Amino acid sequence: MTKVIKRDGRKVDFDRNKIIKAVLAAFDEVDGEITPEAKRKATVITNHIESLNKKSMNVEDIQDIIETMLMDGKRKDVARAFVIYRNDRTRVREQNTNLMKSIKEKLTASNVQNQNANIDEKSFGGRVGEASDTVLKQYALDNCMSEMSRNNHLNNEIYIHDLNSYAVGMHNCLSIPFDKLLANGFNTRQTDVRPAQSVSTAFQLVAVIFQLQSLQQFGRLSAC
Repeated sequence: MTKVIKRDGRKVDFDRNKIIKAVLAAFDEVDGEITPEAKRKATVITNHIESLNKKSMNVEDIQDIIETMLMDGKRKDVARAFVIYRNDRTRVREQNTNLMKSIKEKLTASNVQNQNANIDEKSFGGRVGEASDTVLKQYALDNCMSEMSRNNHLNNEIYIHDLNSYAVGMHNCLSIPFDKLLANGFNTRQTDVRPAQSVSTAFQLVAVIFQLQSLQQFGRLSAC
């Protein structure tokens, strides 16, 4: 049986169902349904690859054959759909590979930059925090902004501050009106807090307010 060499070097048995599934997905992307024509073409391509009877084939070579056979047919629109799908999968794989490389560097402290003077990147907490920030930054770039903003940040044309908190932060660097909160009371989302009736209670509520606000924003806290 033909062995398929994956991109990471692993060898797996040739699975004709995966070829059929990939071709049908391209037809479905264009036609919105799986037609008899799609099934016939998927079978023809799969049979051709199987008939080569090679001991091993790279997954990229298999995809090249699929792409060529689709282009040679009348449905070049389907071929284009397959090419786009292939390119998208390649881009995602490259992103994941680069992300895991960056995470490894942070966890092993093999690329210490010490961008924050308050964080020792070689410490346990520093390594965990830096690895977590790497994931959060990538998520923010991929899901929370326009492509133009993302590219400008990556090209160093702009710098997005607190990128690691971009995806989850509700506010940044707010000033807390303690006089109003202590005089009128406030809501913590879980419960209502009554106005302070003594200096002792007021100072306790100040600590509570600082804690609550730190959980609702990123950046510094200030008071007025």
